[in-house]
Amino acid sequence: MTMKPACAAFVLTLMLPACAHRVATTVEVEPRDELLCAIAGNPSQHDGEEVVLSATYITDNRHFEMRNSHCGEGGHILVIGRHGSSNSVKRFYAEQKRICLKRDAPAVCNTTAVVEVSGRVRLQPEGLVVLDIEEVRSFRFNE
Repeated sequence: MTMKPACAAFVLTLMLPACAHRVATTVEVEPRDELLCAIAGNPSQHDGEEVVLSATYITDNRHFEMRNSHCGEGGHILVIGRHGSSNSVKRFYAEQKRICLKRDAPAVCNTTAVVEVSGRVRLQPEGLVVLDIEEVRSFRFNE
């Protein structure tokens, strides 16, 4: 049995895309959680409140913050306060440590991650608003 050239061309047209090498692309998008903006804009209203936030986590291993640059006035930052002892928090910080050791930067190590965390908002006496993290529901580090 022989195949006519027109039929062969049709079959190749259908089959070649399936064989093509595909490259996955990743686009990092900062979450647009309006609650972080509201907390940063009026911290006393949220003092003691349990919240779930999606934001960008930023650290240099000395300062720990959550950011939403989509808030008005150039964005807002919440400082990370206490870290809970849950397994999810331990896994998150273990992964951050692994990344820093892989970079051979155990002391000062700039890392960012897209996170969803639950925790409690706390207004400190000097007016600084912090988020005490109790659970890390999801995270993806930007290596």
